[in-house]
Amino acid sequence: MHHRLAVRGDVGALRLDVALEMNAAWTVLFGASGCGKTSVLRAMGGVLPGAVVSFARPGLGGGWVELGGKAPDCRGLGYAPQSGALFPHLSVRENVGFAYSVCADPPQEATIVDEALSLFRLHALCERMPRELSGGERQRVNLARAFATPNACLLMLDEPFAGLDRGLRDELLPGMVEWVRGRGVPVVSVTHDVDEAMLLGAEVVRMESGKVVAQGAVGVVLAEERVRMLRNLG
Repeated sequence: MHHRLAVRGDVGALRLDVALEMNAAWTVLFGASGCGKTSVLRAMGGVLPGAVVSFARPGLGGGWVELGGKAPDCRGLGYAPQSGALFPHLSVRENVGFAYSVCADPPQEATIVDEALSLFRLHALCERMPRELSGGERQRVNLARAFATPNACLLMLDEPFAGLDRGLRDELLPGMVEWVRGRGVPVVSVTHDVDEAMLLGAEVVRMESGKVVAQGAVGVVLAEERVRMLRNLG
C-alpha cells in the first residue's frame, strides 16, 4: 500500500464519505460527473475546505506518515488540475519547470524537466506563451508540469486527457506508464472514460454519490461497461 485516505465532508449538495487504500502503480477514480472524484483529489492535495481528512503514506522506519497536517506544497505531490491553469507570464519551458525552480531541495540535475518536455512532445513549443497554445497543447503542458515535479511521491491527474484527441492520447499513454513505473511514482487519475481505464490496465475505484462502491481490477469493476462499449462499437 502506497497511500491511504479517509475523507468526510459536504461539498455543496454532495456528502463525501470515502475510505481508500491505494496499492496499484496506477489507480483510476471512475464515475459520473458530480460523484466526488475531483473532490477526492482535492482532499489529497489539502485544498478541500471544510472536510475532515486523513491522508498518509508509509514511513521509512515503519508506521505511517500523516500528510493531512502538512501544507499542500509539502506533501510530495505532482498535480495536474482539470482546468490546466498555466502561469500566463511564463513560457512553456518555464511552466513545466516551475516546481523544479522553486523546490527547496531539487535533484542536482534538471533533466526531469527536459524528459517531461520530450514525453509530452513539447520541445518545439518551449518558447511559446500559454496564449499562443491550443487547448490540447495547454493540456500537455499541464501534464508535463506535474510529471516534472521533483521528488514527487504521488502524481494526481484530473481528467488528464481532456482536450486531447484519442489518437494522441493512445500514443502518449505507454510512455506515461513507463515513466511512472520506472521511477516508482504511483498515479491517481480521474476519468469517466471506460476506454481510458481499460488502456491503462489500472486498478479502478468506482464512485457513486460521494462514496466508493467498488474497487479492484479494471476488467472486473468495469466489466459491464466494457461489454456495452464493445456492443456499441459492433
